[in-house]
Amino acid sequence: MEEKEYQELIVPYRECLKNMANRLDILAGDYLERYGEEPIHHIQRRIKTKSSIEGKLKKKDCEDTAEEARYHLRDIAGIRVICYEMRGIEMLAEALKRQNDLEIVKEKDYISHPKSNGYRSYHLVIGVPIYLVDRKEYYPVEIQFRTMAMDLWASLEHRSCYKKDERERREWSDRFLQYAFFLEEMERSIEQYGEKREERERKEG
Repeated sequence: MEEKEYQELIVPYRECLKNMANRLDILAGDYLERYGEEPIHHIQRRIKTKSSIEGKLKKKDCEDTAEEARYHLRDIAGIRVICYEMRGIEMLAEALKRQNDLEIVKEKDYISHPKSNGYRSYHLVIGVPIYLVDRKEYYPVEIQFRTMAMDLWASLEHRSCYKKDERERREWSDRFLQYAFFLEEMERSIEQYGEKREERERKEG
C-alpha cells in the first residue's frame, strides 16, 4: 500500500473517531448532570498505522490494498473508554446502542464472559455514518469499554507476557489469571460498598 493510498483510506475513519468522541462527551456530561459523578476516567483514540494494517491483511491472506482494508478490517479506528466503575460502562454502552443512526456491527461481552486468560472488557464495533453530497456511508469504529482495574490488568499483562518464550508465558499467564480474579473481587466489593452508601444516603435524605 502506498503512503498516499493509506492517507486517503484513513480520512473518513478519523472523522468517525471525532464523531464518536463527541457522542461520548455528550453522554458523559448528561451522566454527570443526572448522577453527580463522572463516568469516564479517560479516553484513548487511535488509527491503525500503515504497517499494522498491512500486517493484519497479510494474516487474513488479503491483498495489501486500501480497498481490501476497507472491506475486511473492522478495527482501523479504535476508541478505548476507561470508566470508573461498571455502572458507567453499562449506561454508556446502552445509550450508544439506542442511537438510531448508528449500526451495531459486532458486540462481545468479555466482562460477563471473560477470556480464558482473565481478560475482561466490553467490545462494540459500531458503524458510524459519514454523510456525503449524494449518499451516506458507514465506517466501523471499535470501542473497548474497561474499568480502571481492567485496563491496568490488560496493560500489565500485555507488557509482561508479550514476546516471552513458551515457559515464561505459561508462568506469567497463571499469575495474571490469579490477578484477574483478585481485581474482579476488589471491584465488586468496592461497588457493593458504594451501592450501600447510596442507599443509606437516600434513606437519610
